[in-house]
Amino acid sequence: MARHQNLQTLIAALACTLFVVSADQGENQEPEPVSSNVARTMKAIRSPNSSAVLVAAHRGGYEQDKVDFAPENSIENILNCHRRGYDLYETDIQRSKDGHFVIIHDKTIDRETNGVGEVRDMTLTELKHLRKRFRDGSLSSARIATFEEFLIHGKGHTVFKADLKPGLSAHFKELIELVKKLDAFDTVIFRVPYNAGSLFAQHRADGLTWPRSTVMFRVKDRKQLDNVIETFNPSVIHIDVSRTNPASEETLELIRYARSRSLHVQTHAEGQRDDWTKLINAGVRMFHTSAPAKLSQFCRKLSDPRTQ
Repeated sequence: MARHQNLQTLIAALACTLFVVSADQGENQEPEPVSSNVARTMKAIRSPNSSAVLVAAHRGGYEQDKVDFAPENSIENILNCHRRGYDLYETDIQRSKDGHFVIIHDKTIDRETNGVGEVRDMTLTELKHLRKRFRDGSLSSARIATFEEFLIHGKGHTVFKADLKPGLSAHFKELIELVKKLDAFDTVIFRVPYNAGSLFAQHRADGLTWPRSTVMFRVKDRKQLDNVIETFNPSVIHIDVSRTNPASEETLELIRYARSRSLHVQTHAEGQRDDWTKLINAGVRMFHTSAPAKLSQFCRKLSDPRTQ
């Protein structure tokens, strides 16, 4: 049993070795040059046999938002996400009353800003007048950003993994046209719900095209996975895991199957270190996490032979 556990740890360590950068870099350590950071991330995502384990920081990573002067989902946090060594900046897209795509997580603006109300009921001008809050509720100088501003400021610095909030899939053509205009296909991956598949099939039927790595469907079982593969032939997939038992044998088998179909697999980093090790061994190569510093530290230690 001990030998089996050591072997599992070694396999996971090899997966973490090449790509995970420390999230708490020392003052004398410089982050990886931005161009190589983006290039290696996209190369890993587009390579079905990649051993890289990537860290996607939820809302860009906001554990020390006030110290960093960088509240969640803000332009100010883009460079901070890169500086801390996170591979991807997970973010959220909603649509304003007058049709602008804005970056905000919640359905309402109450928690994140000094305003009140739903995003969809406000114009971009109204949203831009608001100030974003830090986690402790105090106000920052940051403003709500548009998706276009994120693409412009983030290009060359990070890869965005953007969640489309409810209703956004119907406007995917506008999003793709914006990405094309800014030549930003190496900057963004859209995570979309499985139940929006018919909308995306219609987009395809209407002549809309996108790279295989641009759309990441969120699936929960083999039937959904096979349907997405047959319909869209993607290179990336998100597999839902249980919060209470993320590394169940059923989940691990689905991950192994997805990898056998040459898919780059993402999951949420639920559970603890033993769960993460099992998920990596099964084939997970990207973790969506609200604790990116902890996960990066885990992978760094896992790849250090002195800890084995």
